[in-house]
Amino acid sequence: MNTLELIQLKYLEFSIKEQKVADYILENAQYIQNMNINIFAKNCNVSTATVTRFCQKLNLHSFANLKISLGSINLSSINTQKNDPLNKVHLFYKDIISSTNNIVNINDLKILYDKIKISKKIYIYGLGSSGLTGTEFMLRLIRMGFHCQSITDSHLMVINSSIVDENDLIIAISCSGETLDVINSVKLAKKNKCFVASITSFPTSTLSLISDFFIIVPNPNLLTKNSFINTQFSTIYIIDVLTTMFLEENTMREKMNITIDTILNNQKK
Repeated sequence: MNTLELIQLKYLEFSIKEQKVADYILENAQYIQNMNINIFAKNCNVSTATVTRFCQKLNLHSFANLKISLGSINLSSINTQKNDPLNKVHLFYKDIISSTNNIVNINDLKILYDKIKISKKIYIYGLGSSGLTGTEFMLRLIRMGFHCQSITDSHLMVINSSIVDENDLIIAISCSGETLDVINSVKLAKKNKCFVASITSFPTSTLSLISDFFIIVPNPNLLTKNSFINTQFSTIYIIDVLTTMFLEENTMREKMNITIDTILNNQKK
C-alpha cells in the first residue's frame, strides 16, 4: 500500500486542518517534490506544525520523508494530457483499479463469498448511488440462484431490519460509512443477531465499527471532489471480482446461463 492509499484509509483520523493537507496531497501529489515545508504549508493553508503532525500520523516523521515516500510512487498517469476529459477519466479508472487491488485482500472477499453462500436470505442496503450499486449486485446474485433483495429506501430498511434473523445476511454499502439511515438499520438488524457485512472506505467509520465484517475500498470522492466521475467504481470492481468467484462454480454458471436463455427466448416471443 503506497502513501496516497494510506492517506485515503486514514482520512477520518485526521483533524480538519490535517484533512486540508490530505486533500492537497491527493490532488497535487506530482508537484510536491520541489516544495519546502513552508511553501507546502502555505499552499495547504495550514501551519508547518500541522504538516509535521500529519506526517507523524503516517509514521513518516517529517515532511522530507513524506516527499521521499511520494517520490517512490509511479505518478506517470498524471501528465500533460490531464485536461483531456477522455484521458482524464481513463487514467482515473486505472488508478482506482490499482488502488483497489492494493487495498483489498482476496481472503476478505473469500469470507464474504462464503457468507453469501450459506445465508438463507441476502439483503443489500444502500442509499443514492450506493443503492444503485446494491441493485446491480442483487441482480447478479439473483441470476445465480440466491434469494436476494436490494433495499434503497430508508423506511424499508428499518422494517426489514426488524424481521431479519441469524440465518440472514445484510450487506451495507456506504463510501463514507456515516450514512445515518443505513447505520440505524444495521444497529437494529444486529439486535436480531443478523450478520452484517459492510463495504466502505474507512476502517474507523461508524459503519465499519458496528459491522461484523467489513471490506475497505478506495474512496473516489477524495480524488474527484470537482468531478462527476462514478464514485462507486471501486465497489463495482469488487462486485465484479465476487461475481467472477461465484461463476467459477459449475452450478452458479449453469443457473446464470439458464437466466440468459430464458431472457433470449422471451424476447423472441
